[in-house]
Amino acid sequence: MTTAAKGSGLDRLLRVFADVRPGEGLFAVLLALNVFLILTTYYILKPAREALILGQGSPELKTYLSVGQVALLALAVPYYGRLAARLDRRALLNTVTYFFVACLGAFYVLGRAGMPIGIAYFLWIGVFNLMIVAQFWSFANDLYSRDEGERLFPIVGFGASLGAVLGAVIAARRIRPFGVYELMLVGPVLLAAQLQVTNYIDRHSQGHAAPAPSIRTSEVTS
Repeated sequence: MTTAAKGSGLDRLLRVFADVRPGEGLFAVLLALNVFLILTTYYILKPAREALILGQGSPELKTYLSVGQVALLALAVPYYGRLAARLDRRALLNTVTYFFVACLGAFYVLGRAGMPIGIAYFLWIGVFNLMIVAQFWSFANDLYSRDEGERLFPIVGFGASLGAVLGAVIAARRIRPFGVYELMLVGPVLLAAQLQVTNYIDRHSQGHAAPAPSIRTSEVTS
């Protein structure tokens, strides 16, 4: 059997964990890195929600805001669909991600200026989590057929799990010495990094020229 038929060293290494065929290893690892960065970002940003909302209201306020998140998503998902219909896949991914980056910059500036951002941030973080993760999985589904997904998504899922664990650890250890607002500055850096990975995958994936990924309401509200 030729070396090409066996695949690269990375393909052979990953074959210990999943049914990776020649040429599939690199993109599986890049997708795992992509979602790793997304989940790390979310779990670093999440504790700020609790700190801000408890500083500006009662714990019962969280219950009412959760209802508000559902209403906000009901507005955001159709708008995302209209945006997806007008933009190609890469443009959509860049536009949505940079929108969230800009939001974090605005929260930092307003928070440092003494503005009460707790309620807005609570609503935003819920929308960010659901939409950015759903967008990633829609992107991954565009790249892979059903057979490829069944074989390779365990590798991608490992990246998601690792990102959630690492993000929570970083937040727990750094929120006190750094402060809530300083942790918000980590988010744009990680999101910009994951977007570079996304763009690389989109440019170099062959035979997967799919349209812009769509987010269905069922994906967001599940």
